[in-house]
Amino acid sequence: MTTDFDRTQPQGAVNYFRHCIVTGDLSGAMSCFHKEATYIDRGGMEVKGLDQIDASMKHLCTWKPEIKGSKHRVTIVGDLAIWVDKWTLKAVLPDGNPIEMAGATTCMMKKSEAGIWLWLVDDPFAAEIYAS
Repeated sequence: MTTDFDRTQPQGAVNYFRHCIVTGDLSGAMSCFHKEATYIDRGGMEVKGLDQIDASMKHLCTWKPEIKGSKHRVTIVGDLAIWVDKWTLKAVLPDGNPIEMAGATTCMMKKSEAGIWLWLVDDPFAAEIYAS
């Protein structure tokens, strides 16, 4: 995995977030979310607020999965950006069972006063809407 973490660029922000997940760094992963963030879980439920998002991220960080993104596109308008990409995930769950997943992410990012890109809306299961 790349170690380019220039979070003043959307690509660097995404690289940092994925690095945090892979290494199990919950605090680092949570630093990627805006204080008013919403996370869309696998079932399509909106998880609002950092305390609630923390629970979802803790679960993922425990797995320390290998995550790879591909075919990304970013559109920036002022201090907002839309990020889309395809991803794959491989991990061994705490019970010893392997898991493999794939999907597409759609994220709305907002540039902070410090100049780093933060997740305002994170929907890592955006492709699910087209599955049914």
